[in-house]
Amino acid sequence: MRTIWILNHHSGLEGDRHYELAKELVKQNLQVVVFLSAYSHRGERYLYEKPVTIRNVSPHIHYVWLRTAPTYHGNGSARILNMMDYSRLMRKYEARFYQRFGVPDVVIGSSVHPFAWESAYRIAKKKKIPFICEIRDFWPLSFIEIYGWSKFHPICLLFSLLERRAYKRADAIVTTMERGWQYLKQFSYVNTERVFWIPNGYHTKEIDQVLEKKEISLPEELECYLQKHWCAVYTGSFVDSECLPDMLDAAAYLQEHGMEEIHFAFIGDGCLRAELEARVEREGLKNVCIFSRIEKSQVAVALSKAKVCMAALKDDRVLNDLGLSLNKLNDYLYSGNPTVFACNSPNVVKDSGGGLVVPCNDPKAYAEALIAVYHMSEKERESMGEKGRKVIREQYNYATLAKQYHKILSLCAGWEEEA
Repeated sequence: MRTIWILNHHSGLEGDRHYELAKELVKQNLQVVVFLSAYSHRGERYLYEKPVTIRNVSPHIHYVWLRTAPTYHGNGSARILNMMDYSRLMRKYEARFYQRFGVPDVVIGSSVHPFAWESAYRIAKKKKIPFICEIRDFWPLSFIEIYGWSKFHPICLLFSLLERRAYKRADAIVTTMERGWQYLKQFSYVNTERVFWIPNGYHTKEIDQVLEKKEISLPEELECYLQKHWCAVYTGSFVDSECLPDMLDAAAYLQEHGMEEIHFAFIGDGCLRAELEARVEREGLKNVCIFSRIEKSQVAVALSKAKVCMAALKDDRVLNDLGLSLNKLNDYLYSGNPTVFACNSPNVVKDSGGGLVVPCNDPKAYAEALIAVYHMSEKERESMGEKGRKVIREQYNYATLAKQYHKILSLCAGWEEEA
């Protein structure tokens, strides 16, 4: 059995890209080892206190948590130090990992941060194995476009150096962004024939089984709200990038214009939760209810009881035009309900016909799109929802994506005749 190492600082288990891919790759006679941080970026706490924690998640999937330091909040210097510590710990315990798992046949370094690329390449060079550079965020482009940093900022200069090194050294580049090659083609040494698109996927069969068995229930308050009202539902993080204030503006618009039939359910957690709750209370938005985060398996159940799904992004053309790969959209489109998405870039909602796309930062247009879905016949909503389900089933299914990834591994490692 061949072994793949994946270095992903912010990996996770259920619902995470690499865990879901691993479940399919083991079916192709591969063992997968994932190295990640024990410090939870979302929860801002340590999941494990030991320097190294190893769990055999399944007979052929192993997870290794590294206790990276220091702790941090937000995206300041402490987070950069935490990233760098990830590489330090990979080097420190490398011999122990070879002893436990053997030498890998291929190593994948996956951003968010480029230090994972550095560590993965060092292992690949030492052991003379292929190095795959996986890009889930373009750094330092994200710093420049999202946070407005100068390209001459010391961190941007460092990250720019690291990204160029990774692209030059990689045997293949995998990006979650469909048009990521448009950014990569500026680097003369990147062979675009070795650039591959593997988006974040979805386990369609698992979700089908969850809904068919009807064994997973929702919190009683949420269940009652969805049953009682015609609901537009948002699930996910309560953070700036998701434009939740714009959705509340749309809710306020509908309430002001007498569209009391449409209700809003916001399900999740994050740094904006208190602010959103305060605004709902202050403005008397009786058509809005905010619920705590639920488990991944419960999300599918909640969306199946919705009438329409909601998503929005800020107008960041430079990044978004490279292609979006949002887990949220996979959940939404496979729910069988239409999705209303505020986005100014090409996206799967528009391409699939699985919903309505409106301009960013236009609450009135967003509200009018929700009204349009409300006035659709049941058959029209089902038809739109089925278009979304079809594209997720055919193009974003993890079983299909894992087979595509295996072909890339085979190409790099010379396994073509056995793949």
